[in-house]
Amino acid sequence: MNHRTLISGIDVNRKWLPKSYKLQNWNLASVKSAVEVAKDSIIIYGGAGIWLTNNDFISWKPFMDGLPKGSDRRKIFDFIKTPNGDFYAGTRFGLYKFSKGSSEWRLCSLPENDQFVTALEVADSKLLVLTRNHLYQSPIDAPSFLPIKVELIPPAGSKPNITIFRLFWIIHSGELYGIAGRLIIDLVGLTMIFLCITGLIFFFFPKIIKRAKAKKRLSRMKKVTKFSYNLHLKIGIYSSLFLLVVSFTGIFLRPPFLLMVVNGKVNQSTSAKTINEVFWHDKLRDIKYDQSKKLFLLATSDGIFYSDDNFLTCFKTFDTEPPISVMGISVFEILDNSDYLIGSFSGAFQWNPFNGTVVNYITGEPIQQKTGLSSPFGSLAIAGYTKINNQEFFFDYDKGVIAEANSKASIQMPKVVKDNFPFPLWNFAQEIHTCRIYSPIISDFYILIVPLAGLAMLVITITGVIMWFLKKKTSDTRHQTSEKANTNNEQLSTNN
Repeated sequence: MNHRTLISGIDVNRKWLPKSYKLQNWNLASVKSAVEVAKDSIIIYGGAGIWLTNNDFISWKPFMDGLPKGSDRRKIFDFIKTPNGDFYAGTRFGLYKFSKGSSEWRLCSLPENDQFVTALEVADSKLLVLTRNHLYQSPIDAPSFLPIKVELIPPAGSKPNITIFRLFWIIHSGELYGIAGRLIIDLVGLTMIFLCITGLIFFFFPKIIKRAKAKKRLSRMKKVTKFSYNLHLKIGIYSSLFLLVVSFTGIFLRPPFLLMVVNGKVNQSTSAKTINEVFWHDKLRDIKYDQSKKLFLLATSDGIFYSDDNFLTCFKTFDTEPPISVMGISVFEILDNSDYLIGSFSGAFQWNPFNGTVVNYITGEPIQQKTGLSSPFGSLAIAGYTKINNQEFFFDYDKGVIAEANSKASIQMPKVVKDNFPFPLWNFAQEIHTCRIYSPIISDFYILIVPLAGLAMLVITITGVIMWFLKKKTSDTRHQTSEKANTNNEQLSTNN
């Protein structure tokens, strides 16, 4: 999981996975949004890639020639058509352009360490490309994408904070110390496997030895048991600190302990020269240009900011904000009445930051701001939204497409899309790592596996360290006793 790029081209056939991983009704974030690109041509994009359909949603064709193989590499975070007829698609692994009159997508130039494109926007004559770390702009009429980094100035007096959740995440994965940290965590993972195997040998072999009759087999098992026990304690004590850190941070990355850190923040120390870089690092999620108000709105993991002077001075903050899940914003649209539609796994909300109103977009009811510990998930896990032929469609992560009330319109998920949307290997590993893959068996109780396993690992590591000290103390005592006995024997020999 620490090396996503290496396995991004490998997929798992969904037929081998539990029913909850099967595609039905555009679920599992298969759709982010849609764009009408011609009179009877609509592009639908998202986790399932890019698909060309018509107004009746009958004809479906893949629109992914030139994109790299692998479902993970074909997940589209944003798609845009420029005024001159070019298409751009943002993915986790880069920005792609389909020029007018071209036959395939081509990779655009972005810094090697800043390829994760989260949003695209057109403002006046420029294309804005937002990554997790920076904002770039390029002239629309340029023959090729020419990224120019835009300096984003944090709000006046702000400090480069990091959420406790994010801090625990980068510690748990080793990201805090770059590639060296990731490799250390890889080694910790291998160490866990070794400790589990040797621990099982030490637990079961003595019981088997009691029942063993063959002397050769008995002797071999005793040697394996002794070897496993000694090496288990030796490697365990050397890796105990890393095991404690990984298990402790891990239990706070999943509910219910997640609720204790999701809103907490700590300040990052930094120099005045790098404060802008540190403040926005890995936090940028979406950007919108409000033409009527001449505002740039920037959605981040720390909230939504705005600039009213084309990024020349500090960003500003709003007095009120809608609820946004810790999983991040998934929908950011400007409505016909100039309000904003904000969607995430916390639900869908209509927001007017200038008069401070926030209402549930589905029910129309005002929301109550929650205080204290509360779930970061709402009744609807909004993964996408689009408006086609004056019909609104929301895409819930679990339920799939949800049409607006009293709407007879429907978007049926065709078989050709299902067959071309296998499960990325990295996501499969994540499902196992977070234990979500067990949900079909034990329902929502699966969320308790990680925290309970983490607590168990803490206890086992601590007791293992105690066992090592007791063994060392016993060994030292025996060694001292042996040395004392040898000394006495030597004295007796000398006297004789």
